[in-house]
Amino acid sequence: MTIRSLAIAAALVALTATSGLAATVQLNVVGGQLFGARNVDVNGTFYDVEFVDGTCAIVFNGCDSVSDFEFSTLDLAEAAAISLGDTVFVDGPLGDFDSDPTLTVGIDTFAGSGRGTITVPYDFTSEFGIERIVARSFVNRETSDLLSFSLVPIGADLSDDDTWTFARFTPSQLTPVPLPAGGFLLLAGLAGLGALRAWRNKDTAH
Repeated sequence: MTIRSLAIAAALVALTATSGLAATVQLNVVGGQLFGARNVDVNGTFYDVEFVDGTCAIVFNGCDSVSDFEFSTLDLAEAAAISLGDTVFVDGPLGDFDSDPTLTVGIDTFAGSGRGTITVPYDFTSEFGIERIVARSFVNRETSDLLSFSLVPIGADLSDDDTWTFARFTPSQLTPVPLPAGGFLLLAGLAGLGALRAWRNKDTAH
């Protein structure tokens, strides 16, 4: 192997060592139902997401402060909703989660509406004396998907609605990909060869 080839190999090993995090979206599918996903990229940060029915208070730790939501701005909630559509609600070997909204947990198989609304809350508002959650929602439809704004009464129980469910995001626990032991040995060997060649060149010059 030439020195140039060794240098290329060293660069590849170094790239492997510093390539960052394993960030492939992993769908959480149980019994053919989509319960959520891991490693969903929202503006360059990775999150895990669960689709959960119930009241806001149960799902979001009391639902009495914006800090109970993972995202507290429209831009972030919208980015999360878009990412759900792009990377989670897709047709693939685990299921046709884009074409068939009823494969998502919380969306009733017999609802018959042909759509499921996945709600990403980020704020509160009061309308006609009723406190409501402000959310950006991904609407998964049998035909074409879309984004929508949602105002959900704080006390509403989404388990009573066959076409709605909350998306609860939490930061992903991604771990660096370790460099195999052989990789360190290769790097050490290449460093030694480089030093040897430099010493020979110096010796030849004299």
